[in-house]
Amino acid sequence: MLKFFLILFLLVSSCVLIHGVGMLYGMKRMVRTWPKPHTPHYTFHMFWILIRVVFGLLLLHLLQISVWAVFFTYSDFFPNFETAFYYSATSYSTVGYGDVIPPENWRVFGAIEAVTGVLMFGWSTGVLFSIVHRLQNNLIHFPEHKAAPTHE
Repeated sequence: MLKFFLILFLLVSSCVLIHGVGMLYGMKRMVRTWPKPHTPHYTFHMFWILIRVVFGLLLLHLLQISVWAVFFTYSDFFPNFETAFYYSATSYSTVGYGDVIPPENWRVFGAIEAVTGVLMFGWSTGVLFSIVHRLQNNLIHFPEHKAAPTHE
């Protein structure tokens, strides 16, 4: 039983670590590349930020799904990585089709992966909301058609 909880702790912790490091790295990069108001094509730059953020978040979630899938593959829950990844993706996203099922005494792993996925999606949603809010504020306060300040 202790082994069971230790494995779950390591899997969930690895997801939090991946997500946290990815968020920090992404935010640092974003701060360095954040466009200044009144730069040419400011609206395009804001849209490009959203594209990068969404794909970055997607990549983080796919990495976390892969961590669970690697564990499932090496624990011989499923015959191959493809099946393990499919099961992991449906569990993590809480879709849970039920067409692929792990061994009976390990089924709770799917439920814990789903809880982890909900938490990580919530975290991603919060970050995405914050970024969109900031972009909208910038657009409201610094519309492109507004003339750049002059230093006369």
